[in-house]
Amino acid sequence: MSSRRDFLKVAVAGVAGLAIGGAGGWYGREGEVEKYKKQVEDLMGKIGIQLEDELDIFNWTWYANLNLVEDFAKEHNLKLVYDFYESNDELISVLETGAQAYDVVIPSASYIPYLVQKGYLQPIDLDKIPNFEFIPDKFKNPEWDPDNQYTVVYSYGTTGIGYNAQFVPEGVKAWDDLFNVDNPDSIIRRHAGKITMLTEGDEVLSAAAIYLGYPIDTKDEKQLEDMANLCIKQKKYLYGYEGTDDYMEELPVGDRYYISQAWNGDIAGIVYESDEREVYVSKANEDIKYVVPEEGAVVWYDNFAIPKNAKHIEAAHAFINWFLDPPISAIHTITIKYPYPAGIKYVPVEIREDPMIFVPEKLYDKLYWRATNEEIEQLWTKYWQKVLAAPT
Repeated sequence: MSSRRDFLKVAVAGVAGLAIGGAGGWYGREGEVEKYKKQVEDLMGKIGIQLEDELDIFNWTWYANLNLVEDFAKEHNLKLVYDFYESNDELISVLETGAQAYDVVIPSASYIPYLVQKGYLQPIDLDKIPNFEFIPDKFKNPEWDPDNQYTVVYSYGTTGIGYNAQFVPEGVKAWDDLFNVDNPDSIIRRHAGKITMLTEGDEVLSAAAIYLGYPIDTKDEKQLEDMANLCIKQKKYLYGYEGTDDYMEELPVGDRYYISQAWNGDIAGIVYESDEREVYVSKANEDIKYVVPEEGAVVWYDNFAIPKNAKHIEAAHAFINWFLDPPISAIHTITIKYPYPAGIKYVPVEIREDPMIFVPEKLYDKLYWRATNEEIEQLWTKYWQKVLAAPT
């Protein structure tokens, strides 16, 4: 059996010598990396692009190989500011206040129409992102951003349930296991106080909507009231609402809790014991399981975007283009265990075929996608605040 030591360390010194996996095993990609770098340099020379001296990125936690990002900044003599958030709500708050000007942000697709409507994003110039061609066609010209005017896909996945099978040998299969508080034999009753839901209100309410059979973009206030009341009933049996940083640390331990509403790539990151700098190829925590509930789940798509108040526009485009270089995208996938579509052909087959990482086509029939606008955002926030204010 492979041990935790069976990993590749991604060097900070440069991308040219990086090794990435393919179906045929591990092999160097120095030639391809250099070819793509030369293409970018030629393009920048032809159109006279000069990068600024700084790059400010606001991204989700556990969502990129930080060695590579730092290397990109060093290679281009950029001062790097890289800050983290745990929910779209945090991101929107920053964009609304304008207190901090970031050059690259990663909003989820459901929020893109709202962010465009509010004028928080500026158009992306695809002529400055030649590596856009390596994104699979099914991720181009999306419903939430026709013609990719404002965004380019970053990653995608599902919101389901992660759990530690050491403490839940019977397994978790459905949202019913987490919401059916009236059944004393349900998972949530038998494991009371050992379950978390996400901090993001839209994710929690969407799970409630799917369980109740309601549309996940409902504006019907009777349905929203039902969803909020269900979450309030559930709340007394929860440990609490937790995000990526906390449940990735806690699920393998199981002291405080061991069942969490979670994003697929986070759970894959626990299974492979990933971090943001070293690449682990073998599984280390096989007791950690991930399930797309029987009733269905949210499918989400996160996207590169450039805020309206960004100060370093050329650096932002250069960074997005660099990330979409297929070998670079593949290394990010191997590191973080989230799927970056441009690199799918270059990741090891065991990762490419892992349903926790790359969503199987057969699952799409039970997945739901939602778009939000100002009206939906205000309504859902109103009912989520009601849930948060309710006593436990």
